[in-house]
Formats: sequence, C-alpha cells, structure tokens
Amino acid sequence: MKDKKFNKNAMLYLYAMVFYSIAAGAFGMLQGIYIKLKIGEDFLGMLISTKTLAMALFAFPCALIVNHIGKKKALFFSMFFILFSIIMQGYFQSSWLILTFGLMQGCFDALLSVTGGPFLAENSHGEERVRLFSVSFAVNTFSVMTGYYIFGQVVENLTKSINIIQAYRYGIIASGFVGILALVFIALIKENSQMGENKKRITLKDSISVFGEKGVLQFIIYNSLIGFGAGLVVPYFGVYLKFKINITTSQLGAIMSLSQVATGVGGLITPILANKFGKVNSIIMCQIASIPFLLLIATPPSILIVSIAFFMRSALMNMTGPIINNIAMDLVSNEKRSVLSSIFNLSSSFTRAISAVVAGFMMKNFTNGYEIPYYITTCLYVIATVYFYKTFKSYNNSKTACC
Repeated sequence: MKDKKFNKNAMLYLYAMVFYSIAAGAFGMLQGIYIKLKIGEDFLGMLISTKTLAMALFAFPCALIVNHIGKKKALFFSMFFILFSIIMQGYFQSSWLILTFGLMQGCFDALLSVTGGPFLAENSHGEERVRLFSVSFAVNTFSVMTGYYIFGQVVENLTKSINIIQAYRYGIIASGFVGILALVFIALIKENSQMGENKKRITLKDSISVFGEKGVLQFIIYNSLIGFGAGLVVPYFGVYLKFKINITTSQLGAIMSLSQVATGVGGLITPILANKFGKVNSIIMCQIASIPFLLLIATPPSILIVSIAFFMRSALMNMTGPIINNIAMDLVSNEKRSVLSSIFNLSSSFTRAISAVVAGFMMKNFTNGYEIPYYITTCLYVIATVYFYKTFKSYNNSKTACC
C-alpha cells in the first residue's frame, strides 16, 4: 500500500494555511460591510478594483521574484505583508490610507498566488498531487469557514457594547493578528534543491515562451471570462446578504460558514469525480449545475432560499478548483509553473478589477443594482463553461494534463 503521508514541507504549508485562511476569510467577510457602512459602495468597488488590479499588474514580476528568492521566502514575505496590510486597513480610518494598504495587499496577494500552486506541485508527485491539491483546497475552505463563523459571532457580540462600525473595525484588526501564527509554520519549511534549480533556469525569454505552450492562451480566455463574472458578485456576497436580505452579522457568518463546509467537502471528493468522469467532464458538470443556484440568489429576498442557493452555488462552482489547478500546472514544465500561475492570476485579476468597479457602480446607482450583476455573471459562466469543454475535452484522460 502506498504511503499516504505528504512530505514535511507540504504539511507545514497546510498548517500555515489554517491560520492564514481563518484571517483571510474573516477579513473578506467583514471589510465589505465595514466599508459600505463607513464610506459607501462606490468606494468599496474602487478598493476591490485597486487590490485586484494590483494583483494583475504585479503577477508577472512576482513570478520572476519567486524564482529568484525561492518559494519559502516568497510565501513568508507575501503572508507577512498581506496580514500587515489587513491590520492597517482596520487601524487607519482615512480613505486614502485604506486604499494605500489595499494596494499593498493586492501586490503581495499576487506574490502568494503565484507561489502556492507551484510550491504544492513541487512538493508532490504523480497520483499524490491531485490529493494534495484537494486537501489544500479543503484546508483553505474549512479555515475560511472557521473565520466566517468565529468572527461573525465576535462582531455580533461587540455590537452590543460598541457601535457597529467600530465592532467591524476591531474584528478586522483581530483577524490580521490571528493570521500571524501562519508565519511560524512557513519559517520551518526547508528550501529544496529543486527551488535552487528554478532560480538558475528561468529567464525572461523562458517566461515569454510560456504563452506559446499548448493550451495556455485558451486557459487565459477561460480564466478571464470566469474572472469578470466572479468580480461582479463574489466580493459583494457579504454586502448582498447583509443589506439586501437584512440579516444579522452572526447569521451572515453562519450562512457563509455553511457554504464553505459544502465547498470543502466537495473539494475532497474531486479526485473521485475526476477518476470516474474525467477531469474536464467533472469541471463542466459542477459548473453547469451551479448556475441555477446563482440565479436563485438574485430572487426576491428570502433567507431560506438564498441560504440554500448560496450553499449550493459555492460548493459546485468552487469544488473543482483542485482539478483546474492541476490541469493548469501540468500545461508547462516545473520551472515555468510560477510564471504560468502569474499569467493566469493576471488574466483573472485584471478582469475582476474591471467588473468590481462595474458592480459597485450598479449597486450604488441602479434600481436593481444588487441583482443585475448575478444575471450578467450567469451569462458569462455559461459561455466560459462551454468554451472550456470545447477547448479542453481531450484532456479528460490525457497524461499531459493529469496529476
């Protein structure tokens, strides 16, 4: 029987992601509502756009940085400065300072996003890889869930003794400090020889050549469509649930936590789906099945209907993330994975930055501004899913695209 244990580096990364994802989940839930209450939806759209645009612009340079300094340092510095910027966005109340630290967060989000996938791929092999990606996905998901639930309760209790804006502010600051614990585990990671090889091999010419690899441009198109659709709704889920349905902060935390449970469980069963139906077929089935639930979220307000729809949409749309990441990482050789990750991050982040501003404007100025983004996203998801199937259907059983 094969050893089911991951190597020490992979395990330390998973432990770190527990604390980092708790912080990221809590911050993601709290900040949108905090900014909406304190400043307004238009500034929230600009803030989200600034972060995602920074991720897009810095993604490619970050790939070169990763290959120069090594993945351990890239993970450590990116997490440290992301958490620092989260704390500062809660501490400072000036709009321009919040925007400045939001920009910093976006830059280091780019560094983290182009490091994680290649790090996992580098610390796994063969059939183990899809399992590691799935476990990492589940760890992230359940940790985000924990952040939603705990901080939803904490902020709800704080509002009993201080005003709601201050309660959210203190919740944001506390979430950043919780995430600092992740750095302890990252510090224990050992650099390996493969990292050193990557630093020597990768060049600007190699980076540019990634665009010519089979499937890369098609993946960019798919990623951009999904990114634009996601940017219209995902950053505003908390705001939508809080203000459109008028639920309490603790209810918001519970609903978003339950959606993460479904997503986490789904992530763990993706290897089974991939083995039974093929990787691409599994992605298509789950994404198509999520679309009716996305539309249900935009129906006339009902806590029960929206909660169920939110639960199912989150699970079905996100559970195939490990499969998508594995297909993407296997499009190129190991030394080019950070560059490839940066390219996909750029395409997704750039389109999300644009759509986040569009959605913020709609929410502020349109009569049905909270619902319209969901209809647009539905159309984009259908187009993207059909395109992905037509382009990558041959990868269902392809060894070059499996994990």
